Amino acid sequence: MPERPARHLLVVTTNYAETRGGVEMHLANLLPLLVERGVAVTVVYLGDGRAPWTEPSGVRVVSVRRRLDFRDILALPGPGDWRRFTRSLTAAGATPVTHVATHTRFFPLSWMGVRLARRLRVPSIHTEHGGGFVVTSSPLVRFASRVVDRTLGRRVLRGADRVLGVSTASAAFVRELGGVEAGVFGNGIALRRWLADDDLPPATGDGRRLVFIGRVVEEKGWRTFLDVVAACRADGWRGEAWLVGPGPDLDAARVYAETLGVHDLHTPGRLEPDEVRRTLRGAICVNPSVAAEGFQLTQLEALAAGASLVSYRVGIAAELADIPGAAVAVVPRGDREALIEAARADLGRPAPQPTFAQLSAWDWDQLADRYVGELDRL
Repeated sequence: MPERPARHLLVVTTNYAETRGGVEMHLANLLPLLVERGVAVTVVYLGDGRAPWTEPSGVRVVSVRRRLDFRDILALPGPGDWRRFTRSLTAAGATPVTHVATHTRFFPLSWMGVRLARRLRVPSIHTEHGGGFVVTSSPLVRFASRVVDRTLGRRVLRGADRVLGVSTASAAFVRELGGVEAGVFGNGIALRRWLADDDLPPATGDGRRLVFIGRVVEEKGWRTFLDVVAACRADGWRGEAWLVGPGPDLDAARVYAETLGVHDLHTPGRLEPDEVRRTLRGAICVNPSVAAEGFQLTQLEALAAGASLVSYRVGIAAELADIPGAAVAVVPRGDREALIEAARADLGRPAPQPTFAQLSAWDWDQLADRYVGELDRL
């Protein structure tokens, strides 16, 4: 009989197969690489309760029926369904779990995963994807999220044997909320697939478009982005302006663009990764988000695709600005005029030519090796 893997990681997460948010994309990239490195991986998540299956990558997936769902965020499994799953972990013939991983502090399933690790007497590792308390225009949601953070969230952070933050901002938030020291384990991309083509000449002047990428909601800063576009148009720039992403404010953004005299705004909604890469090539990615960004993957994608980045100090903007030769301008969060001036200055420069060495710390192959190291140290 084949020898069982020495490590069996159980990932306990709220969303997985049916959705593709930030956490889900993180898992979709990381977990197959862990399997390649000899780690057996099982994911349990809240879904439709279908029979377990194994993905082509070798990741085993278990869907526990989802109940008591609030806006696809705060969901719970049925008590009987969860009990049957946990019993299956210790049934005859089951591969013993050696580690439990959870993601993001405010999900009830993260707390349940930490508790499950204690019951199984194995170490738990929690990755925090947030960079601060939830930022939203709804006072009720702000209040409710703070209550969840200061109760359930703290228990998750303090209960895990190891906590990782996806950025220095995320690690600082872990310290603020839970009083726990977190390591930094970033998000990442398949870097070689994102890097700009060397045979394309760098764009300059009107050949450089201004691009916003993200969910079109107020806290992501679409209104400020359009203010930047209008200011650059007033200076005589006639390049393309792209507002990329879905969201409830998309129609409002189109109306606001018209009021500013920006009549040719491109609003394609959600784009596939290859289309995002082409849109970013040679562009200036303007990032006016004031949300509680833990990492904000679009910043990294922009640099890899051959765009320069003009950003508020959120997510990993400060870390990216420290890379020698990186085309990154970071201004104080919320300083609209400074963001406009930074974009104006960048329009007069040629587009950057990124290299693998500049961004290798965020390549998924290297990150996967680091994660295996984290497991081995527990």
